[in-house]
Amino acid sequence: MPNNYFNISVKDLSNWNELGFLLRPGHLKNYINDLNISISKIENLRENNRESLFYYEKINKKINLCRIEKFLKDNKFLSEIILGNKILGFVSELINKPASLYKEKINIKPIGGAGYSAHQDATAYHKLKGHITCLVALTEMTLDNGCLYISEVVKTDIIPYDKDGCITKKEEKKLKWIPIIMKPGDCLFFNSFVPHKSNKNFSSKFRKAIYLTFNDAEDGDLRSNYYVERSKTLEENKNRISTISHFQGKNYRV
Repeated sequence: MPNNYFNISVKDLSNWNELGFLLRPGHLKNYINDLNISISKIENLRENNRESLFYYEKINKKINLCRIEKFLKDNKFLSEIILGNKILGFVSELINKPASLYKEKINIKPIGGAGYSAHQDATAYHKLKGHITCLVALTEMTLDNGCLYISEVVKTDIIPYDKDGCITKKEEKKLKWIPIIMKPGDCLFFNSFVPHKSNKNFSSKFRKAIYLTFNDAEDGDLRSNYYVERSKTLEENKNRISTISHFQGKNYRV
């Protein structure tokens, strides 16, 4: 791949190197319809899907699908987009070295769906030298439907966190939070030190996004082992993370 194949501007590279995040409006806008079609198929055929992991959230006594993990197998289009130049290639160029897919998930925030507490991904992945996440907006991400908020900090700082891995409330109040308003097809790239959070979905529509996490290729292909360990952990805690018994695949409620 030629140097700066994606025409990343000097300003964008500077912001990335200093702050650890980069918003790319319209990065996948030409593929958004096919992305949503492919993901709808995964959702609709989940009763016969023994490969992926499905998570559910109970809202007002109703069970709602809220997350899907490990969905690339037998999905040629998604694999080509995620593992091709558009995402994996871009990530590799952004960090100036080869990257490897670590994990993939689809977050679905239903109407009334909960938000996520402020945190840094670095506190959860102690075994990795570093990693980068790409958020792909599949729907609009707005203030009303619980868009992502990020904060600017020096990119190698670990902020004090609690036993759950979340930034303490005291430290959270010190940070300046920036809402990331996104349109379908926009992409946000951020490293593991960028603080982020989201609010509850107060809108009348669901919010949906893909989250792709990459590690340095020099650390090896870690995806298979991650999902072996992930599945094992979920099974061991199935009494605490309730299973939805009438689905044939692996299904969990959070």
